[in-house]
Amino acid sequence: MLRFAVYDETGLADSYPLNNAHLIGPDDVVVPGDVLFEDGHIVCRKKTSQAVGVEVLADAGQMGQLMLPTCLLPDRERPYVLNVELARHRIKMFIAKSEDWQMFDIAADHPAMLQWEKARQIFTRALTMPDPIKADQFARQALTFGIDATERLALAHADILLHRRYAQRPASSTTLGVCIWPGRDSKPLRDIVSREFDVVSIPMRWRDLEVEEGSYNWEQVDRWVHWAQKQKKPVVGGPLLDFSHAATPQWMHVWQNDYDTCRDLAYDHIERVVQRYRGAVGLWNIASGLNANQNFRFTFEQMMDMARMAALVVRQARPGARILVELVQPFGDHLAFHKDSLPPARFVERLLQEGIRLDAIGIQLLFGNGTIGHTTRDLMQISNVIDRFAFLEQPILISALGAPSENIDPDGGYWHKHWTAESQGLWVSRVFAMMMSKPFVESVFWGELYDHHHAALPMGGLVSEEGKAKPALARLIGARRRLRKPLGAATAAPAEQNAPQ
Repeated sequence: MLRFAVYDETGLADSYPLNNAHLIGPDDVVVPGDVLFEDGHIVCRKKTSQAVGVEVLADAGQMGQLMLPTCLLPDRERPYVLNVELARHRIKMFIAKSEDWQMFDIAADHPAMLQWEKARQIFTRALTMPDPIKADQFARQALTFGIDATERLALAHADILLHRRYAQRPASSTTLGVCIWPGRDSKPLRDIVSREFDVVSIPMRWRDLEVEEGSYNWEQVDRWVHWAQKQKKPVVGGPLLDFSHAATPQWMHVWQNDYDTCRDLAYDHIERVVQRYRGAVGLWNIASGLNANQNFRFTFEQMMDMARMAALVVRQARPGARILVELVQPFGDHLAFHKDSLPPARFVERLLQEGIRLDAIGIQLLFGNGTIGHTTRDLMQISNVIDRFAFLEQPILISALGAPSENIDPDGGYWHKHWTAESQGLWVSRVFAMMMSKPFVESVFWGELYDHHHAALPMGGLVSEEGKAKPALARLIGARRRLRKPLGAATAAPAEQNAPQ
């Protein structure tokens, strides 16, 4: 068992938010266990003998309210101080990523190094402070400087790779995409997509297409698919399989414990959708969130069987068709809450080992919501989690990128300041550059073109429900236009490029 002392200005805190708090093991893989708050302490009861850490939604001062981990820690009777351990992990992370990215030669006066040195010095004071309340306060300051340092390091690394990747050539013609919920259609929306986006992703949720068993409504999807064809916009279609509560038809739930019937119904559905749109869709999302095991529960063998069946049906209907599987929780938070779910990278690795050939991996990056896997993370964590998939040697699509334009959930966290239209825009300009700097990332899709009530991330659109463009739209378009021509040689990044806003 691990215990972490949590302090406020007067002593041990009376409460601490533990929404989505969980334990992590080696390689940041989530491990089973219970996380509780008792008498001013976060108590972690693990179900393994190995050293573990805890990941919680923490107040990081001017860097925001973020999901942050501690280092892996041995059991001991005396409680750890939470902020001390959060700061220790962040200082260590700066060193580890400097080594991974071969950036140890970064100048001593670089903003990232200056902030890290401040974090290190203040952290030392926290360790030597006998008063636990003051030690906690110093540790929180060290944590803030440490997060700032790692974000600056991530952006500096992205700038280097971005210029290396696009120094002599522009980005491809499929760099920027957008997900278009087909329920709304208007000329202004079509004009934005036609003018500024390279690719469109059109959701084809089973729940919306087959509202009643055997009865399909194709009208909304048809409209956007036919428009994309006329505009010669490449289309990503799907997901064909998504067994989350939001995407599964209500009438299907009677079969959730009958795998054979469930599989047969899924087969028929995939065949209908692919046959209808096989001439229009260039890349099929065959399964989304299958490894998370939410709502419908499958064994490992059943997950593999579903994915194999979907891939087979698509390629039989259209030989040469391209397919991807989508990971909805790349940080693997679901492992703490859903029995028999699989870590995201391991899931893809097993698909490949089973002989299921993929043309890409889709990864959702949606933040600002308190639902599992969508709590806000900082820029370094986002960059780091994408790096974890490089070993798979598969092209990566950021299949849904998003942050809200206002606070939508007190348990969802926020980046630097509370979410606003302006902070959403600043965030996307940073994250888009980081993603496109990764040599294995082919495309980035913004998660929602416009706000609507069915969105996975409320208030995450580029256009409001009233039809007003948000600052994020201009930021995203500007970042894409920058890559339409070669960037040339890299220049020194400005010292204040990532100062908290």
